[in-house]
Amino acid sequence: MGTRPCERRAVRLAAGTLFAVQTTFIAAAGVTAVPARGPAPAPTAPMTAAVLAAPLRPAAPLRLAGAPARRARSMWLSHGQAARRLDRAGLGLYSSGGCTDRRMRQCTSLEAIRARTLRGAIRLKHRSGCPVTLTGGTEIGHVVGRYSHGNGYKLDVAPNACVDRHITATRPFRGTRSDGALLYGSPEALYARTPSHWDILFR
Repeated sequence: MGTRPCERRAVRLAAGTLFAVQTTFIAAAGVTAVPARGPAPAPTAPMTAAVLAAPLRPAAPLRLAGAPARRARSMWLSHGQAARRLDRAGLGLYSSGGCTDRRMRQCTSLEAIRARTLRGAIRLKHRSGCPVTLTGGTEIGHVVGRYSHGNGYKLDVAPNACVDRHITATRPFRGTRSDGALLYGSPEALYARTPSHWDILFR
């Protein structure tokens, strides 16, 4: 005697939800298999238009246990970190006071300099092929403001014939600053030629 096909029947639960129960009759063994009874599933709330329209959020990337997390590049550098990068790139650092304390105006400090600002000075060195020496960083004594030395956006570079020629030949002239400094470049990388140095802003 063959096995009869599975039968499905709908059972109306107390909550008013239809739940399909499958019964299988095995005639040969004379056994009827019925799924074990469990708690009735909670009624599902209808999907609203707001839920349907909500954008799907991508799942967080899976990281295997023990795998090192990717280290985020620091935006701000200590003086030691910045000085090592300058040394590797072949840039010089000069202080009239022979010190690096940012609380003293005669020092040249790179404490809390932006990594982007330092990369701008390194690019100047590489693209110009000129000797580049920094003479001013985040120490006190400079004009304050959002895009200032103290906030890590500006560096002073010692002038020389090679640096002067490269900047004036490759950066468009932008006029004269309020203090009389000639401006070259763009708002994102602005070079101001003062009587004693290049005052450079990297945004």
